Amino acid sequence: METQYDLNDLFDKGMELFHITNTAYPLTPVSLMQYKITDREKYRGFLEADFEKCTQLSLYVHVPFCKSRCKFCEYVVVSGDEVELKQAYVDHLLTEIKMYGELVGRNSANKPKIVGFDIGGGTPTELEIPQLEALMTAVNEQFDLSNFFTKSIETTPINAVRQFDKLKIIRELGIPRISMGVQTVNAKLLENMQREGGIAIYREAVDNIRRAGFTLLNIDLMYGFKDQDYDDFVNTVNYAISLEPEYITLYEMRYKLTKISSDASYVSKAKLNKQYRLAFEILEQNGYIANYGKNTFSRIPYDEGTSSYLTRRVINATPYIGLGAGAQSFGHDYLAYNTGAANKSIVKYMSDIDEGYFPIQDIYDLPLEESIAKAVSVMFYFGYINYREFYERFKIDFVKRFYDVLKYADDWGLLKLESDRCIITKNGVTHMNGLIPLFYSERSKAELMKTKPLS
Repeated sequence: METQYDLNDLFDKGMELFHITNTAYPLTPVSLMQYKITDREKYRGFLEADFEKCTQLSLYVHVPFCKSRCKFCEYVVVSGDEVELKQAYVDHLLTEIKMYGELVGRNSANKPKIVGFDIGGGTPTELEIPQLEALMTAVNEQFDLSNFFTKSIETTPINAVRQFDKLKIIRELGIPRISMGVQTVNAKLLENMQREGGIAIYREAVDNIRRAGFTLLNIDLMYGFKDQDYDDFVNTVNYAISLEPEYITLYEMRYKLTKISSDASYVSKAKLNKQYRLAFEILEQNGYIANYGKNTFSRIPYDEGTSSYLTRRVINATPYIGLGAGAQSFGHDYLAYNTGAANKSIVKYMSDIDEGYFPIQDIYDLPLEESIAKAVSVMFYFGYINYREFYERFKIDFVKRFYDVLKYADDWGLLKLESDRCIITKNGVTHMNGLIPLFYSERSKAELMKTKPLS
């Protein structure tokens, strides 16, 4: 596919805007406004028509409660007075689950196969045991979760320490995988980010998780903070390995939509690249495997390390429904953000449901070009693109569509082109933020070229 923009210019601009041009797409919350459906009376019919094209779906449930909002958080998290609305929120979430169940659930006319299910946040374990049980009961009543896939949930170290009985119940509810955010072992950095943690807490949390019966544990680590030096990050990686989780996931700090977005200008791309390289080498030496450029490392052979929901979302671009305030959905031909995504509040989310509407803040009827750009950006989270899976999703030959881009990337040593996939090289990982925009839609390329760096 030819582009009106010079590939060198796009690559250079992507590198300049490296804090923005990552696997998240689109570039800004208002990028897709020209495709927005503005009449919410049309939501149900539009969703129903889109789901008729889907043979498979994943589900994600968002629980937006935390003890406090970490400064690095970009997600919908509520605190203050809204924390007292947990039961009301769960009640409305159950209603939303039923609304989607009527369209694509086990008793609907159209029944896509459910291939993934995650509960994230926020902090799902902030809910009480009866609330978690009600949530799982509702999901199982509405959807057939009997297909083989790995369900997953998130917790914090402090909750894992204090809520052992809750962990046991969650495991008994049929969730074998749990993800815990350690982020860093640097006490000063934890304090600056307004996050509870510490070495003793992390160890006790893992012990409780294991005693509760979880056989699949992922630990999240973050890098790219303004005041995080190399030795500090290496110490964090080595400590995470000592906890012996099945998986370790590295998250590069994404500054947009956070309380510390002004720190972005102090973190160079060279620093990010070195931190990733150091972590990769240490993890590989200790039996945690991933292709270079991938974020999740697994010590289980032939296991991607991510939940089924995320694995299918990345490799296959499988459509998914996001349930809960601010949750994102990516259908066959649409992208949507639930109410609360903009104002980080659950009140309007609940009032939408009370009025009988799908609690959608923004929904975009995407042209094929935008759906492809969204999918490809996310696929780079794993560092490769599988041609067959791309064809299965879009009925388009990836190599033919992006022939000029692939030739450019191959010539510059950014991608290794194989018979069944293209894989990002070490040079490509170093220049990932310049590489991804080459696959953007024409609209996004134009937007990119006009965008200024974070300051």
